[in-house]
Amino acid sequence: MNAKGIISIIASLLMLLSASVFAAGDHQTATAPEDFLAMENPNDPDDVDDDFLKSAGKLYKRKCKKCHGTDGDGQGSAAEDIEIKPTDFTVAGYMEERADGQLFWIIKEGSEGTEMEAFGPGTDVNVSEEEIWNLISFMHAKFAN
Repeated sequence: MNAKGIISIIASLLMLLSASVFAAGDHQTATAPEDFLAMENPNDPDDVDDDFLKSAGKLYKRKCKKCHGTDGDGQGSAAEDIEIKPTDFTVAGYMEERADGQLFWIIKEGSEGTEMEAFGPGTDVNVSEEEIWNLISFMHAKFAN
């Protein structure tokens, strides 16, 4: 193979590599369908007391902590091995700027193109809709700025 062919192969490999790195760093979660966006969290924020947070916190630890971290910062024990890093819920405005229906949809259906799998009823994880709402209320209470 001549030098021109080798340079062409190297250039192609570099383009593929840079495209995958760009895609990983530039991931945008799709917007939930309108019926999800219209959903309202049935949990009254006034009912999110210490007992509620303790219960929902146990669920978060079992289902979310490994990727999203104890503090919701996306630094869980599995995060290092994930190409598109888990969401950091503590970023200023993240929780306030997301409709609860958007968060519900992501937890229930997963996030295409990432390792965030579907957690909703009927999946391998099988988190009930009530538990999803409880997770969202917990995330607001613990991670919103």
